[in-house]
Amino acid sequence: MNRTSSANPADQKHSRPHTHALLTLALALSLSACSTVSVKTDSNQVTKESLRSAQMLGKLVTTPVSLLGNVATTSTDILKQATRLESQDREVDAAGCYLKAAVDAYQLLASGAEPPGSEAEKALIDLHNLSLSRFAELWMHDPRRDGTPGPFEFSCNGEKIDAQLSPGSTYHSGYFDRAIPAAAVKQKGVVSKTRDGLGAAFVGIREQRPERAKELKFYPPKGLHVPVTLTMDNCRTGSDGKTRVTVSLRNPMLEQTVKLNGRSVPIAADFTAPIAVILAGRSETMWGLEGFFEADQRVNQSGIFLTEPYDPKRIPVLLIHGLVSVPIIWRDIVPSFTSEPELSTRYQFMVFTYPSSYPIAESALLLREQLAAMRAHFDPEGDDPLSRNMVVAGHSMGGILTHTLVADIGDNLWKVFSDEPFDSLPIDPARKENIREMLFFDPDPAVRRAIFISAPHRGANMATGGLVGLISRTASLPTDILEATTNVIEPSTGAKLGLKVSLDKKVTAVQSLEPDAPMVQALDVSPYRRGIIYHSIIGDRGKGDTPDSSDGVVEYWSSHQEGAASELIVPTDHGAYKSPLAIDEIKR
Repeated sequence: MNRTSSANPADQKHSRPHTHALLTLALALSLSACSTVSVKTDSNQVTKESLRSAQMLGKLVTTPVSLLGNVATTSTDILKQATRLESQDREVDAAGCYLKAAVDAYQLLASGAEPPGSEAEKALIDLHNLSLSRFAELWMHDPRRDGTPGPFEFSCNGEKIDAQLSPGSTYHSGYFDRAIPAAAVKQKGVVSKTRDGLGAAFVGIREQRPERAKELKFYPPKGLHVPVTLTMDNCRTGSDGKTRVTVSLRNPMLEQTVKLNGRSVPIAADFTAPIAVILAGRSETMWGLEGFFEADQRVNQSGIFLTEPYDPKRIPVLLIHGLVSVPIIWRDIVPSFTSEPELSTRYQFMVFTYPSSYPIAESALLLREQLAAMRAHFDPEGDDPLSRNMVVAGHSMGGILTHTLVADIGDNLWKVFSDEPFDSLPIDPARKENIREMLFFDPDPAVRRAIFISAPHRGANMATGGLVGLISRTASLPTDILEATTNVIEPSTGAKLGLKVSLDKKVTAVQSLEPDAPMVQALDVSPYRRGIIYHSIIGDRGKGDTPDSSDGVVEYWSSHQEGAASELIVPTDHGAYKSPLAIDEIKR
């Protein structure tokens, strides 16, 4: 179905409800207290921390003359010099001094002079990582960079250093447009997930650009934001006095260790910083409300978006948000998964976002269309897990959308409307085909496992509330969606066909969640696809009163599914996805 972003003129006057109405709906849906993600970046702070590490080394020196003492003294001087050069806009010269400090620390680490795990080694690693971070940040802006791996010559106090990107680097030299040192990112509203180790942890950013429209079709509008770590792989000083350094841009989700003096050490990483940077300034509550009330404007921002470069070998995990919600709800879950090697090396994560005021049938169609388009783009031969082995997890109404992917619905949805054959429907052929796409669909054979989180499979009584229904109808839907859900059949014709459900009124997602809504009824009588494994996570607000429990929005009788491989009751409200118990269950 072709979608337009123009709203019905009759509804335009309602597209900006009063703030009171918005907040009333938010309260009515019992949204948990939601925070705004805030981020500040300060590269100068990275330099200060690097200086502190050098000064810490000085305090650890136990003999008057030692390599450690020499590195501590020279690094302090070099870092101060780099700061002065940077203030004079001499970024290439400053980069050379930051690189020199990183090289000196690395060479001492590689010598094995300091015992593994000692305070001196920890301080050297900090000095190396932070200095390398500042070098790489400035190197990204080096006018000599042309996408080639190098070598590029730098100097500091007369010492020359050649830096070159390793041929085995995960990412090529020109892949990222920007790199933000993770150490420079200070965030609120997200739970930090990091890994201590060797290397400069970054947020690698590949921007959306017109020439990349095809390449980045299934990536966020702000571009790809991923954890990346720059490591120093080789560092040798030749007979000519020049030091030659080889570095690699690594994916810390797939690589966990590097070699240092013959032993394996962890690769440093920050798995949260990329999420924080891309969501900076976003309010979960307001973004969700905008997505509900301004569906006509948000439709062009809908789709499936990858959180990392597509991998044809790993199993996709698709996360689907619910009503009056947006993908920001997964901001703590994704880093929690990607920070664990046993998960990050087997799975890749993506999110589906949609205007949450859409009727469920329309959102389900959009989801199916997006999955088909993604497979045609990345896996036209159908050989990847994307086409053969997926996991889908949905929260609240996202759980209903997940259910539509694994239910053998047949003609059950049409039977809710009429006992007459669908083919006898006397309407325009084009509109009839659009309705057929929404009402008749097969389960997705690629989805092997489904996870339902606070899902109202049988509807929610709250959706029948007069105030909730009234406010929900102020949502501004695109013209084609309104046409598909209102005035489908003339009342006189509908009477002749014996329609059991009215098709002459505006329907939003809220009406789609009423216990007697068509999709809810159809799913309740439709069996799951043979072989599908499904799980339920259900909140009871800590009352321990299951099966008479409720999470405050959805009752247990609606969330419970017979035949589930597991059902976990967590002591939470409707935001069960935030529960550590729920996160552990999803991991399991």
